[in-house]
Order: sequence, then structure tokens, then C-alpha cells
Amino acid sequence: MCVSGDKIGSVASRFSFLSLPASILLIAVAVLLFLPACGQFFPPADQIVALTISPLNTVIMPAATQQYTATATFGNNTTGDATSMVTWSSSATNIATIDSGTGLATAGSTLGTTTISAKSGSVIANTGLTVSNQTVISLSVSPNTVSLTAGSSQQLTATATLSNNGTQNVTGSATWSSSNTSVATVTGGLVTAVASGSATITATYGGQTGSASVTVQ
Repeated sequence: MCVSGDKIGSVASRFSFLSLPASILLIAVAVLLFLPACGQFFPPADQIVALTISPLNTVIMPAATQQYTATATFGNNTTGDATSMVTWSSSATNIATIDSGTGLATAGSTLGTTTISAKSGSVIANTGLTVSNQTVISLSVSPNTVSLTAGSSQQLTATATLSNNGTQNVTGSATWSSSNTSVATVTGGLVTAVASGSATITATYGGQTGSASVTVQ
């Protein structure tokens, strides 16, 4: 049974003869006892509450395949493989299709980018899959060593080396992350120093990764 605000108020009125602190304590106890039954604030232990997809922003050749995996965070705050527990989809099936149950994507003959999605209930995670005649063989981040003071920022650049030995600036397309967001954060390659310490900034694109070391004074 899920208790409404009116019922909680009724509980409060019954104990109005108590001092204010005691009344607050009793109401808090009542809320803690009844709210779990609602399922709204306390999801079931096996319910998926967050999803991540791997790998991110892959680039494959026409007719090639790419296996995706999904990692879930559950209602009890544990994590685990959820590849077969989610529903997979591709936003542009003329570019690539994906098996809805296994996460195996297959590129078509049309070049371009499609969005690969993993879904469980209302929880969705997305990443890009590009079908190209050139694949990414390595990714570099520059500058690869950065020293900042708290509050300052530095723009990093991600450069992909392609299978034809050409290069491409993929700063805006790469997925960026920081190993220690209490020291430095990153958005679109722009690093912002937060507090003293060190962090590794990582860019991911085309199945490849590149990184830079950041020291905040």
C-alpha cells in the first residue's frame, strides 16, 4: 500500500498533543515505514536505474560487425552486465542494424552515422556508430600534459589517425571523461581545474582512446 500525503497528515494530527520535535520524529518514522511500499523512492533491488554502453563512438567498415555491451546500475546500487537484459536499436537501419537481444551491430553499405541505443523501461543509453571506408587506428590528445591552477581551463584536441594514414580532428565527436572530477572536469575537450591534485583526461572515438595528464596546483 502506498500512503498519500493526506494519510501522513492524518498521522500527524493524531499526535498533535506531543511536542514539536516528538511529532516530527513520529512523522518521519511513519514516512520511512510506508514509502518503501510505494516503490517510487526505493526501486526494487533488480531494477535497472542507469545504463552505460561500450564501446563508445565506434567506426567500422561497410558489412563489418560490432558487438556492444551494456553495464547496468541496479536499484541496490550494484553494477553488472546487462547486455541481454536491454533492448537494442539503431536509429538508421540503412546504415547499420543491431540485434535487439544481443547487441551485435552489422553495418550496411551506406556510409554515415547511426545512434545505437540500449533501453530498459525508461532508462536509455546512446552512442554513435559510424560506417566509413576509413577506420580509426589510433587516437591522440594534445597537449598530453597540462598544468593548471584551480578555476582555470585548457582546451584539449583529439586527433584520429585513419587507416589511410590521414588524420581527422574529432574533438567535438569524441567522448571525454575525467578520472577524478573533484580535481578536473572535462566537456567537449575543455578541461576545467577544480582543486589541487592530478587527473587523467580520456578521449574515446572510433573504438580507440587517447589521454592527457592534468595537474592542478
